[in-house]
This record gives sequence, C-alpha cells and structure tokens, in this order.
Amino acid sequence: MPYRRLPKTDQARIRALKAAVENSTNNGVYTNVLSHNTYHRAKDFLERFSREVSVYRRCVAEQSSKKGNKEYDAALKKARMFVSHFIQVLSMSIMRGEISRNKRPYYGLPEDEDTTPNLFSESAVLEWGVKIIEGERRRQGEGGVPIYNPTMGRVSVVFEIFKAMYEKQQSLQQRTNEALRNISAMRFEADEIIFDAWGEIEKAFSELQGEERLKKCALYGVIYYDRPDRKKNKDD
Repeated sequence: MPYRRLPKTDQARIRALKAAVENSTNNGVYTNVLSHNTYHRAKDFLERFSREVSVYRRCVAEQSSKKGNKEYDAALKKARMFVSHFIQVLSMSIMRGEISRNKRPYYGLPEDEDTTPNLFSESAVLEWGVKIIEGERRRQGEGGVPIYNPTMGRVSVVFEIFKAMYEKQQSLQQRTNEALRNISAMRFEADEIIFDAWGEIEKAFSELQGEERLKKCALYGVIYYDRPDRKKNKDD
C-alpha cells in the first residue's frame, strides 16, 4: 500500500501547501475538505513562506551572477593596485627625501620600514584604503605637497567604487543569510501545517477506495510513495 511522506525540500513544501489551498475552493465555493482554521492557517503561511523562499532564491541568483562577480573582481583588482602603488610612491618619496619619514605613521605605516602591507584580502584593501586617504589628507592639511602618479583624488575614486560594491555584496549576503534563517525557522511550522492538512484531506475522502481515493488526496497535495515491496512486485 502506498504511504505518504512529508516534503523534503522547500519547493516541495510550497507545492503541497499550494495544492491544498488552491483546491479548497471551487469557483469561489468552499469545498469543506479542510477545516476553516487549517485552510486559513495554510493560506497565510504559504504567502509568508513563499515570499521568504523567493527572496532567498533572488539573493542567491544575484550573488552568483557572472556579470556581477566579474565587475566586482575588476573593481577589487583595481583598488588593490592603486592602494599598493600609492604606498610604493609614498615610500620612494620618503627615500628621495621629498617627504619626511616621520609622516609614515599618518598612513598607519611603521616609521622605520619601507615595506608595502599585504593587500591580498578584501578587508586589507578596505583597511589600507581608508588609512592612506586619511593619512594623505592629514599630511596635506599640514602643508605637505600632494603625491602624484597616482594622485589621492584618483585613488579615492577607485577606492570608493570598490567600497560601494563591497558594501552592496555584504548587504546582499546579509539579506541572503537572514532569508535562510527565516526559512529554516519556518520549516517546522510548514511540516506541521502540511501534516494536519493531509490528515484532514485523507479523512474527507476516507469513504473512497483504492486509486480513486489516492487520486483525490493527491489533488490536494498529499504525496504518496510506493512501498519497496510493492515496487518489487511491480517489477516482477
């Protein structure tokens, strides 16, 4: 005999709820298969759950967009290059005696070294971008001659473009995580509603027999599976 099993995926949960809700009215007339309480609970929950799943899928699709990733990678690469080049030019200006070595701490750099910080990570590019912009502003505010090739104006533009894209990515990731948390928190309730609805559906069609009963229940979203022994007998 076939047995029912609760949905295992969110899309399957939505399909089950949708079938139960949509088939509970026929041309605006209530079918009485589901109780009013179960029908309205399933209907309201379906709207909320579908919305969260839609938000999550949209966020994931946007994050995985090849075009978006390509543009982001290009912005990161350019920002890293400009920040690195500016620090290198600063160091060379200090070695040539054009800028005093005691100005290096303005940029968050050690006074007694001429190394360029590791800019491998996104967070490092963000950190050092802010530091050199603030450091150059402070040094120029004291009357220092601006550094050229690259100018701080150019570095700032490139850096701000990357920063805006980074913040957008972070915001999108937060929205994705929030939607996933909401979905995870709602799954138990989804299964509970589906379980109750299926119980009422099977009860409503309990007087029917065999395939007719299964087809009626399946119309309302009940998912049936053949038992392994039945499958084996069919194969035989």
